[in-house]
Amino acid sequence: MNFRYFKPGSVGEAIYLKKEYKNSKYVAGGTDIFVLIKKKAIKPDALISLRNLNEIKGIEENEKFVFIGAGTTLRELEQSEVVRKYFPALYDALINMASVQIRNVGTIGGNIVNASPGADTASPLLIYDAKVVIIMDDFKERELPLDEFFKGPKQVFLAEEEIVKGFLLKKPVKNSGSAYYKFMKRNAMDLANAGVAMNIKIGDDDIIEDIKVGLTTVAPTPIRATGTEEFLIHKKFSEEILEQAGNIAKKECSPIDDIRGKEWHKREIIKAYIKRVGMIAYKRAKLI
Repeated sequence: MNFRYFKPGSVGEAIYLKKEYKNSKYVAGGTDIFVLIKKKAIKPDALISLRNLNEIKGIEENEKFVFIGAGTTLRELEQSEVVRKYFPALYDALINMASVQIRNVGTIGGNIVNASPGADTASPLLIYDAKVVIIMDDFKERELPLDEFFKGPKQVFLAEEEIVKGFLLKKPVKNSGSAYYKFMKRNAMDLANAGVAMNIKIGDDDIIEDIKVGLTTVAPTPIRATGTEEFLIHKKFSEEILEQAGNIAKKECSPIDDIRGKEWHKREIIKAYIKRVGMIAYKRAKLI
């Protein structure tokens, strides 16, 4: 298949090209889109590379927030002390994603915009209440909570010419901890059959003061397990309460039978991993 390939040097140039070539696609790392082109699932007239756009790269922090540019590679995030220090659940996801070669070119923006139900970075970002910063076609910016960004499988609320600039995350508060764990058929370089992310804040007497739970590959999009969160909030932390929460989580997700596994098995994974991830997050909270 023949298509034109552009490497703009600025966001403005990229948006201009997108308007000029209606049947075109933005491409970051290209780890997904080139597979689709090879399979002839999509037939763009042009690809517009975002790799040279410094406006959407890098990690910035201030006293309260960390901004992660959408064009930052997964490998750069994996090696970032900022990510490892403040967002351990995201680090958990990164070190088990694909291969080092893929992480060297794949970007966090591409992983999210691709909107796969099994996107490994999605549920960690969900539990950190991440906001998506979007550059509109008039070059103004808007923000959208990540849990409102996903429309459906492979679909997001993003206009044709818009570009995701990055993700805004709050730094963790004292006595909070987070973790992510996924079940894979292989020990490495595999997609998630099911995954759980949890961000927990522990108060006096081990009371759960705040809780966020994200689920991967068990719904049409990555989701927050809000029913599980409502059950756990203000409860005294214990292994038993996590087991009860696991039963709730496995009921509020909606997995399907597919090549990655059976629906009933994915529910059981979610049930078991709520406890496993909860215990890891709790231990991390106690270290802060």
